[in-house]
Amino acid sequence: MTIAVELTRDVDGPEVLAALEAGGVSGELAESGCGVIADTDDGDEVARLIDEWATEHGLPFMPVQVGGSSYVLVPPAG
Repeated sequence: MTIAVELTRDVDGPEVLAALEAGGVSGELAESGCGVIADTDDGDEVARLIDEWATEHGLPFMPVQVGGSSYVLVPPAG
């Protein structure tokens, strides 16, 4: 199964991919450069890893599930 992760900024793609791979989740950059396609069945793990990445970088983004196998990394609502 693949899980799509849409990013707010295309410059984050390589770092998010590296964070996923460091956590044991393989993947590739989306063609647009503004996303990552993770090769895993564990959406919760993908969300955890990208949330950790955003927190470590001090970015005001959080993963939001937008479908059964899709997440968007966006600023929190409020």
